[in-house]
Amino acid sequence: MTDYTPLIPYTILIVLAIVVALLGTIPAVRAGRWLGCLTAVGALLALYTVSHGSESSPWEGSVRFDSYSKAFNGVFLITLALISIASVAEEKKTAYAGEYYALLMLSTMGLMLMASCGSLITLYLGLELSTISLIALAAFSRHERRSAEAAVKLLVLGSVASAVVLYGSSILYGVLGTTQFSGMAAALASDGLPLGSISGPALWLGITFIIGGLAFKVAAVPFHLWAPDVYEGSPALVTAFLSTASKAGGFAALLRFLIAIQSSDNREVTAIIVALSALSMLIGNLCALSQTNLKRMLGYSGIAQSGYILVAIASGVGSGRGATVGSVLMYLLLYALTNVGAFLLAQAVFDATGSDKIVALRGLHRRCPSLAFCAVVLMFSLGGIPPLAGFVGKLYLFAAAWEGGQQGLVVLGALASVIALYYYLMVVRQIYITDPEDGRRLSVARPIGLAITLCTIGILAIGIYPKPLISLGERASEAIVSSVKPVQKQVARY
Repeated sequence: MTDYTPLIPYTILIVLAIVVALLGTIPAVRAGRWLGCLTAVGALLALYTVSHGSESSPWEGSVRFDSYSKAFNGVFLITLALISIASVAEEKKTAYAGEYYALLMLSTMGLMLMASCGSLITLYLGLELSTISLIALAAFSRHERRSAEAAVKLLVLGSVASAVVLYGSSILYGVLGTTQFSGMAAALASDGLPLGSISGPALWLGITFIIGGLAFKVAAVPFHLWAPDVYEGSPALVTAFLSTASKAGGFAALLRFLIAIQSSDNREVTAIIVALSALSMLIGNLCALSQTNLKRMLGYSGIAQSGYILVAIASGVGSGRGATVGSVLMYLLLYALTNVGAFLLAQAVFDATGSDKIVALRGLHRRCPSLAFCAVVLMFSLGGIPPLAGFVGKLYLFAAAWEGGQQGLVVLGALASVIALYYYLMVVRQIYITDPEDGRRLSVARPIGLAITLCTIGILAIGIYPKPLISLGERASEAIVSSVKPVQKQVARY
């Protein structure tokens, strides 16, 4: 009998989204500014049920609730809780707080579905649910022209990416006769479909289309052009979610797909990932050097971070190397904490100064010493400076890639990291060396300050003691590999 108890977290989120949206229509409730707290509590409750839920594969394996999906769902729900806590400070600025939190929860549900996908159909459904919600969130600053522009760009380019994924899925179904990942792995592992046959070009076209559509989701070069503009125009709290949880969802689906279709160690797929990784690291870091807007700089930095993650994926994720999957998952959680904190910093400075320029951070150590300390920790973690979490995550990424035979890509990643240090240190220079134009104390809203503090504590704690996160990554890698390995072994036996 199929166990449907893993659906409880989804039920919690969808019921809470409806309740919060309805409560948001009551003026007295909006004035109380507790919708964000309710959303954060719901996210933590869903996280608890995820961690204690059983494992199953309902609907003939179309959805897989395993240690892999649990780990990624933890990333999404932790990010949702942090964003909800920080958003309490912004509730008074909008009459649509209920809709805002409902959209955040619906987008999280889509990302959770992407992490749990066992077929191309569920992958597409999760991608659409997440993207549509994010488009509405990007336009939430109704009186800001940049916000509307960001939403339009995300709508147009996101629609193209979704169409590309859907078209690629239809091609793979025509070639392999199934949309299930386990069935695809079995077809590719058998001798019934030689890659050099007449179906070979169609097979590679379908694979390339799906990788390209998911590369848009993670903002990898050359599918990155939307990211800096959308990050700059969207509200900073929305951008924090878009640049972390949404990106993690894209990588979660990409890993599941690659392990299914790369079972025969296809060099062509590895070459695509290597190219995406190298271009993302170089172009992302080089473009970030010239940015004067903090959100745009973080946008290009996020493109480079995607390149670092692809370094490990290029080392042969299709062969089922646990170190690859574990290092990617670990880095995504660390990156979520760091980047959420960085965009919340941008929101705090904007609320106090009315500017999201890097120069608005001048003399921050005098105006708000606690925020300055957190900002330096965040920048150093993004730069990979020990003993912070960013260093530990990047070390495991590069170690997995080195063991997987991608030494050249690791060297390139190390050089790109040196370039990145320059613009991170320029931010630190503004904070601690440059004198402020205004000596008055900079006030930070308590909810935003609390969320930034939680991110900083998490970065320091994981950097000092990363063992629990490493163990979580190992369990996740075992789960995702076992989802297709039994099928491959059965095919090989015949």
